[in-house]
Amino acid sequence: MLKTENARNVTIVGSSPAALNIRSVAGLPVRSALVYVLLFAVAFSFYNVIWPNAPIAESDTSTYFRVAQDLSNLHITQLHYRTPGYPLLLVLTGASRSPRTLFFVSLVLHLAAIWALAALLYRAGLSEMALNLFSLILLLPPFVEPAGYILSETLTEAMLVAAFFSFIFWCLKKRIIWLFLSAASIGYAALTRPTYQLLALGVAAWLVVAHFLLPKALSGWRDIAQASLVVISASVLILGGYAYFNYRSFGYFGITPILGSSLSQKTVHIVERLPDEYATVREILIKARNAELLANSGTGLWYFQRAVPELTRVTNLDWVGLSRYMLNIDLLLIRKAPLTYLLEVIRAFASYCFPVSRDLANFASRKVQLVWAVLHFMLMAAFAFNLILLVGAGAYIKTCGLFVKRQDGMMNNDLNQIQFQAFLYGLAGTIVVYTAAISCFIDAGDPRHRVPTDVMIVFMLFLGTHIWGRLVDLSRTLLDRCATIVAGGK
Repeated sequence: MLKTENARNVTIVGSSPAALNIRSVAGLPVRSALVYVLLFAVAFSFYNVIWPNAPIAESDTSTYFRVAQDLSNLHITQLHYRTPGYPLLLVLTGASRSPRTLFFVSLVLHLAAIWALAALLYRAGLSEMALNLFSLILLLPPFVEPAGYILSETLTEAMLVAAFFSFIFWCLKKRIIWLFLSAASIGYAALTRPTYQLLALGVAAWLVVAHFLLPKALSGWRDIAQASLVVISASVLILGGYAYFNYRSFGYFGITPILGSSLSQKTVHIVERLPDEYATVREILIKARNAELLANSGTGLWYFQRAVPELTRVTNLDWVGLSRYMLNIDLLLIRKAPLTYLLEVIRAFASYCFPVSRDLANFASRKVQLVWAVLHFMLMAAFAFNLILLVGAGAYIKTCGLFVKRQDGMMNNDLNQIQFQAFLYGLAGTIVVYTAAISCFIDAGDPRHRVPTDVMIVFMLFLGTHIWGRLVDLSRTLLDRCATIVAGGK
């Protein structure tokens, strides 16, 4: 899909000329590869010593272990709240008997994600110094911390990076195995975290958009159709297969009956608007909401869970049926108060962007926590500012480019390289934006939901900064050409 100059040698459009002549190890230049090996060894030893009790169980951990127990017995006895992606890792690592193995595997997954993204940055033309800085940032405690908890963030991160990396390599090498690996990773990411059930559609949508915005980066509709068909079909097969299993076994067609519960977090302040035909249910929900507001720091987000016992008694529904019932109520309330719903979404986005470092990364120190918070907001601000600069510079160059002759081969080559880099940036951005949208429009915008994409955000910051530098250089050339044309020159 991405245009290449030499398919046999896999010469990448986005790579700098110097980079193409440097020997590489697993996608990185030799010196950077040696630095990465050294940094990874130090980081692995450091976190092994400094976090002797990792991985630590959290409030959600028990729900994953219940699914893992069923999987280990090869007989799922009930429809679970959790999907089987992460519990399968718990089974394979023997986490119930030796949780330390899970910690080591999670560390390796995070390190592998860093290496894979660095390899793509190298192919996009970034310097060795930038690659080393990229690794150093992602080896800091806030980014490694998720591996220290028995939660699904690190596995989700690894699956998203695997999907992204494999898709780009399919674009470059046109070997179908890379596309199948990407599609399988997207499907497994959805089985690990249901947020990603529609990610394949997001990827397909980006390919269509990129075809019009970045025509020099894509080869044509045939490849776009092939890629879209494979990633969407794989998601349908993987998720549809598990949904059908749930339907045959428990009468529920879906991978998790969580939507009604999640969406109820958007109706905390409007349950009073339920019509009188729901009078009994309305009173139960109001009572539960008020109690949750008093008990949970004034948020009341989980009022539905508090109301479940009494709702079950009144409706005679099990928790699956109750989740469906609550989904209908949530949609009714949102239709009655759409602006209130949008206000909740905005609040969720604000919460989503906050730091999430906890006890392990903070080392029980408020000062350390402040350092990580400042670093987080600096990275987020730099990411946002960088995005604004890229959009503005891109629009300026596209406008100036209308006055430049197409026969300018050197300039066209620069544009080809930038469009390759922009394609990488846009595909990573698709994953980041998709995660944020689903987490905030449907869920509460918990910063934990952002954690699997933090490595992608840092990746986009480094790549975007590199693209910005290229655009500045190109804009100077374009400005000179435009001035020459206006002055009547050739």
